[in-house]
Amino acid sequence: MKITIPIPPRPQSRPRFNGRTKRAYEERDMTVYKQNVGYYIKATKPELLEKCPVSVQVTFYVYPPEYLKNKKKLAHLLESEALYVDKKPDLDNYFKAVTDAAEGLLYKSDSQIAAIAMQKLYSLDPRTEIEVEELK
Repeated sequence: MKITIPIPPRPQSRPRFNGRTKRAYEERDMTVYKQNVGYYIKATKPELLEKCPVSVQVTFYVYPPEYLKNKKKLAHLLESEALYVDKKPDLDNYFKAVTDAAEGLLYKSDSQIAAIAMQKLYSLDPRTEIEVEELK
């Protein structure tokens, strides 16, 4: 199944700690992002893969910085979404945020993920595309 999440991707934030209670918590905007990802996944009414290994392919389309949008020789690559992102944030942090949000919706646990393929590309239409398949 292939799902498109039409909001700009966000990397997983580091846990924060309450100074008084020493408890870890997640920043509010990260929690809201994961909830929004969950809403888009639920809207597609996916089949939950419960007891099988899964393969996950994710492409993160990130909005380009201004200096790249103004380079004429890169215009074609930007329009065709063929320009890879080699800047921070790290690809694995994007992946962690999306797979955490998809847990319990696409697969029972993210420990079921046995194979992954991921990439981040510049795009004028920021979004995340996830494809999950059962491995046999």
